[in-house]
Amino acid sequence: MEKKKVSNLDTQMLIVRDFIDEFYNKTVFQKGSSSSASDLTPTIIKSLYAFHDANKAYPIGELGRNARVKSSTITDMVDRLERDGVAERFRDNGDRRIIKVRLTEKGKKIRGEFTSKRRKEFEALFAKLDAKEKNALLHHLESAYQILKKI
Repeated sequence: MEKKKVSNLDTQMLIVRDFIDEFYNKTVFQKGSSSSASDLTPTIIKSLYAFHDANKAYPIGELGRNARVKSSTITDMVDRLERDGVAERFRDNGDRRIIKVRLTEKGKKIRGEFTSKRRKEFEALFAKLDAKEKNALLHHLESAYQILKKI
């Protein structure tokens, strides 16, 4: 693509939109998905993965850092998880002032099903590529990620 075209803000926005649409279509909104794990919103998915270890309890602040969101946002996210029976708050025995959050058995199950389903879908996607294409895709995605972190 010519530099002149890419420098136009409208064109830049279209390129980003097209990438996001295609990425979501290929990875998040796979055709034929029928499990309850496929009904998860991006916010719920992000909330579930803020628990880096599904078997560990976390203070809300740490969950916010893990999810890369503000404390008010993670509080809302945890409220929703708790309301849906996916997570629960409790007081830390060592320091009763500290409130921690852990996934319930339901939350662990949903997270596990989602992870398993996504692994299978990505395995199928990568199976369509030869080694050179896989390496190129992963290299460019890593480059894009590093650039996005700067902006």
